[in-house]
Amino acid sequence: MKKLVVIIVLNTFAFSSTAASQEEARAVWQITHFDITATPQPAERALSAVAVLVARNVGKGAGTSFTFRINTKASVKSVTVGGATANFRTVAETRGNLQRVTVTLPGSVAPDGSTNVTISYSLPVENNTGLAAISPVGSQFLPQSFWYPAPNTPFTVRGSDTAPFRLTVNGATAISSGVEKSGSGSSVYEQGLNAQPFFVQGEWDRIDGAGDVKDVLALVPKGASAEERRQAESIMSLAASARAFYSAMLGPAPATPIRIVSVRRGSGFNEAGTVLLEAGALRRLKIDSATALLLSEAVARMWIGGQTAVRGEGSGVIRDGLVRFLATLFVEKQFGRESAAAELLRQRLAFGAVAKRDAPLSRSTPLDDTYFSSVPNRGAMVWRLADRRIGRETFMATVREQLQAGKDNLNGLSLAALRVALVQRGGEKLKTLLDQQIDQVIDMDLMIGLPQPRGSEWVSALRNLDLLTHW
Repeated sequence: MKKLVVIIVLNTFAFSSTAASQEEARAVWQITHFDITATPQPAERALSAVAVLVARNVGKGAGTSFTFRINTKASVKSVTVGGATANFRTVAETRGNLQRVTVTLPGSVAPDGSTNVTISYSLPVENNTGLAAISPVGSQFLPQSFWYPAPNTPFTVRGSDTAPFRLTVNGATAISSGVEKSGSGSSVYEQGLNAQPFFVQGEWDRIDGAGDVKDVLALVPKGASAEERRQAESIMSLAASARAFYSAMLGPAPATPIRIVSVRRGSGFNEAGTVLLEAGALRRLKIDSATALLLSEAVARMWIGGQTAVRGEGSGVIRDGLVRFLATLFVEKQFGRESAAAELLRQRLAFGAVAKRDAPLSRSTPLDDTYFSSVPNRGAMVWRLADRRIGRETFMATVREQLQAGKDNLNGLSLAALRVALVQRGGEKLKTLLDQQIDQVIDMDLMIGLPQPRGSEWVSALRNLDLLTHW
């Protein structure tokens, strides 16, 4: 009997080791450059596009196939690899509104090797939404509509593919992110930061900043009033102030223009320096708190996620949580402590609404319905605790060092790397805090008893259930 148990244990260990080896030996694809030519076709209510993906095998095994995801309604017409026609098969993806397309490569790609995949496809648009829309007056396609092919999505461990891109949009004037190089009836953008391709078409009046607001521009509705233009200039000035604030904190600003685009659909979206802003924000007398936070976060993402890619499990804790923490610091500097306190209260209330069904931060993805209430807000709270534990100067120096280290690295900055660096500065107590707050589900910390009268006061018993009593 003992021999049988030993054999079972050894076989289990051998199977686990083999499985682990097979897992480690697989190919993993990361996009290093997008080159997309898109042609909206309003009459057919469809988008015709050709995407050239430069993909690197960052796994440990040779790649014999290349898998990408795209909107489930997209029709893939042809795929070529290195100029040669390639076979492909399509199946429905289990998560999200996606289909999975697997391309057979003509030759294997060794680890750290690259390949060029060209995909010709069309995407019909039955109903206009804020994510995908086609009309005679303008079209728009945002990353969340999965309008272009990519191997990774927000629902995967590695997160969405972000990379430098070149985007050509035929037809009406289009706005994207990066440096504009339009001409010959097409809108062309070259983005040097890590970003996701997108575009918005329409007609605007352009306002360019000067002096401290140089390289900040606003695109306001045609024929905007003088009051709307003045408000746009105030918003541009705020964006420039945020850029200066983060430059002092995180290092020199990326050489990418900041665009503030007035839209009717898709407001709130921001990517690599371009912000889609609801038209109503220009008609208000003052900049409201939601607009201020949106701009603050959009500018911070030029460093975090843009200049330095954010990859790996739990990337949202950095991309959304750390960004919100930094944006709140800017709000305090720009508008005062009372405004920052109001924003902190809003974050606590937003997280409190989902706290009882929250998942561990390190495993949350946008597929979770609690993600946008939890990860940005609770993530910001965790970084605030770490900041207080080791001090603002040490905390920001660590973040800055990690951003610089990941700047020219395809793997970018990961949550795991940032945690290790912070623990080296903060010790075991900080490690315990980060482990609990990032990897575990939040439990009840305090119990408050019923108020009891005591003289002229009301008193409640308070019981601390948190293991982290030193906090």
